[in-house]
Amino acid sequence: MTSLDSIQQRQISLTHAYVVNNSARYSPSWQNIKKPSPSQVKDNILSRLNGSKVGGGYAVVWGPALAMDGDYAAHITVVLIGGKSGNDIVVVTSGTLGDSLQDQVDDLDIFPMVPLQELIKSCPVPASISPGTALGVQKILNTPSTIGVQGTLCDFLGKQRSGATIRLVGHSLGGALMSVLALYLKEKLSGFNFYCETIAAPTAGDGFFASYFNKQMAGNALRIYNTLDVVPMAWCATSLDFSLTLYEPTNVIDNGTKEMVCLAIDTVTNNNLNYTQWGMGSSNMELRLCGELQSKCTTYQAQSGYQHIYEYISLLGLQLGDIPMPPPFGS
Repeated sequence: MTSLDSIQQRQISLTHAYVVNNSARYSPSWQNIKKPSPSQVKDNILSRLNGSKVGGGYAVVWGPALAMDGDYAAHITVVLIGGKSGNDIVVVTSGTLGDSLQDQVDDLDIFPMVPLQELIKSCPVPASISPGTALGVQKILNTPSTIGVQGTLCDFLGKQRSGATIRLVGHSLGGALMSVLALYLKEKLSGFNFYCETIAAPTAGDGFFASYFNKQMAGNALRIYNTLDVVPMAWCATSLDFSLTLYEPTNVIDNGTKEMVCLAIDTVTNNNLNYTQWGMGSSNMELRLCGELQSKCTTYQAQSGYQHIYEYISLLGLQLGDIPMPPPFGS
């Protein structure tokens, strides 16, 4: 297995996350597939991983499991095995899918917070997570694979070689969900080593959650974020307030986006929500990347979208064409 702390591993994780994020889209149009079948999504994952610079050499061994949301897929989750060693086990779940109302609810539903003990009975601290995150994690755990090896994710992982390292990867919403899923799987499947790698993820829970995660996953988790990415600033009131002027004077925030952010700030402050990112200040659990403003982005929304997705590609040493995915700027 590639070293978990290497730049190549981070490139592979980014590739896996972005391929799964877009696996329910046609190519080359990149339009969302209505009522996609697991087989369609699986074929897309395999062909695009093999067409990437660093993400190939993996087989789909479980899933993809699709939590259908009307005509569209949500929480696409898959288990890959491969890599240089041939037995690198990777669980990947998708971030926000544009046409999924469920994903948007999971993104924005931040109050009232849910006790982590509802999911992890042995949690000894009063940790809380967002209701959207709690719902998303339950969807992942309860949605079975209907092709290949069937059954739930836990069923499949529990049958792997004892002592194996299982890597959990997700971008954006997928990263927030994976940070909670890591704690759940660590408790339920104690015979395995879990490593959690999140990219561009918003906060999943409060300060108690962050502290609990830091203790449970010490040395076995990495949170990657771009300093110009607004999404990891959610849902801390101070960082959300900072995000309002992040791109000034070039890209001033539009009134609609500003109103949405201010509403979130009000919700956080009025209800004393202590949303906190895990790994803060820990050199081995937090990777801070300093992005550069993209001159082709002429609005706040365009800039924030670019920083949340495409800037990570260059920041991690790849080129835009190295991962098969929708191109920036509609080009």
